[in-house]
Amino acid sequence: MTQRINSETMATSLVEEGEDFRSQVAKNKRERMKKRLLFAALDVFWTKDLTNPPVIDDVVRAAGVSRGTFYKYFDSLETVLCELGKLMADDMIGTYERVFSRLQVPIARVAAGPLLSLTHAAMQPRRVAFTSRVDYVDYLSRENRLWQVVNASLENARDSGSLYFSSLEVATDLVIGTTLEGLRRVMHSDRFDQGYIEELVARILLGCGASLPDSEKAVAGAWRELAHHAESLNWWRPKFL
Repeated sequence: MTQRINSETMATSLVEEGEDFRSQVAKNKRERMKKRLLFAALDVFWTKDLTNPPVIDDVVRAAGVSRGTFYKYFDSLETVLCELGKLMADDMIGTYERVFSRLQVPIARVAAGPLLSLTHAAMQPRRVAFTSRVDYVDYLSRENRLWQVVNASLENARDSGSLYFSSLEVATDLVIGTTLEGLRRVMHSDRFDQGYIEELVARILLGCGASLPDSEKAVAGAWRELAHHAESLNWWRPKFL
């Protein structure tokens, strides 16, 4: 009797393990297909003329799948762009943490985020096609890494006495919103305007309650640190400077 129970228990366990295995295989397959579509969209947008935006047919052709397969994973091309924008935002946070790890001045760390984003966009303007489509209010409400970094830098600067604001949400919207508009502008510029980027970042700090001297000093410090790591950034274009 005991042997029979053990056999039944073992059989049940094997079935459950088989179901778990099949579920994991199916999940991995879906993830691979989703990445395939994302990378195909990235390739298409990276090579397509910005004045003639790609359409879904371009993406499915590059991925080698049908439109039906595309719609199993994404509702529209806009959804794909938003997803790519989030991935790039996450990647930018990784770059921020690596490049500015030695930057200890709180207000300079606030300046470093917009400065990095704007400089990258100016040197590689096609990124704006993705990052500008992200719904950052919704994205940040999920308390992801970007939310943590932006909030922590703002709170540290406020605690140090270099920034003055009551609402963290207002300060966050000021930083993100102004940076996004700056990204859209540099996308359409035919030259690298370091002066524009530096003044815009300084104005962000002023909007968060910093003094003009502190703002300019923070931007200068962040820029020096960014330039120091230039050789490690695959998107850095010295010819623009």
